[in-house]
Amino acid sequence: MSQVQIDNLIATIDNLPPLPAISTSVMSALDNDDVSINEITELVEKDLALATQILKVANSPTYGAINTIGTIHHAIMILGLKEVRSLLLVFAVQKFFNLDTGNEKIRAQFWAHSQVCSFTSVLLSRHFHFNDASAFFLAGLIHDIGKLVVDQYLHAEHLQIINHIRTTRGSYREAEKHILGVGHFQIGAKLLQHWSFPKQLTMQVFLHHAPWKDSHFSSGSFIIFLANNLTKLAGFPCLAEERQLSLDELDQSKALRLINKNGYEVNTTLLKNFLIQIKEFATIEKLQPTQEPGSG
Repeated sequence: MSQVQIDNLIATIDNLPPLPAISTSVMSALDNDDVSINEITELVEKDLALATQILKVANSPTYGAINTIGTIHHAIMILGLKEVRSLLLVFAVQKFFNLDTGNEKIRAQFWAHSQVCSFTSVLLSRHFHFNDASAFFLAGLIHDIGKLVVDQYLHAEHLQIINHIRTTRGSYREAEKHILGVGHFQIGAKLLQHWSFPKQLTMQVFLHHAPWKDSHFSSGSFIIFLANNLTKLAGFPCLAEERQLSLDELDQSKALRLINKNGYEVNTTLLKNFLIQIKEFATIEKLQPTQEPGSG
């Protein structure tokens, strides 16, 4: 792709419309710092689609509910108001990218990867004692949003990227560099800037392949890096044919050395334990791996 085409891609992102208004009344209420859970419950109960999704998420293994959560009030208490806001943003993103590009199977693999990565991001954020799990829930779900931009707005190039991966058995990043000259992490971060998403979230998306560039790991990008790679190792890449790091390669990688150096202890035993929990989550959610789970 020439520089002119790259500039056109950036211009396309700059001209994209805002996110769809999903449950505007709920989002507006959440902007009020003094809003109560009862008020949000009343508003959510008026939106059947939103209420259904909130109950589904609250009952998912991500939140470890022992008994079935059957009311919106209980679900919101379990999730928290920040999580409800994150869910609204996720629904808006999914609605924005609902165009049928003829790649239903690939889109399904993309969202399965995103769902597992979101669970894994929350799992890791709790293990490493980060405070805002809802931020990692959202980052895990949309870390690869740049791939959707390419699929929807540069569909011919997206097909070339897929073909390049299938031919070379290489990575998405290698194929994107060859075809586009830019990566999905750059495109995704640009889109999130355009939509005025929080800076920390934008940096997590931008640096999820290079967390060592995150000053003092302050944005938590290493969480998304680890979650992304563990999701692939569990058998859920965005594309079945793409190359993944083995467990040994991940354990010996530059990123892992720096993560450990910054005080976050990660080793093979811990990674294997995470993989067990991820596979249990996928089984409960009835998600089928698109690739044989990796090993050492």
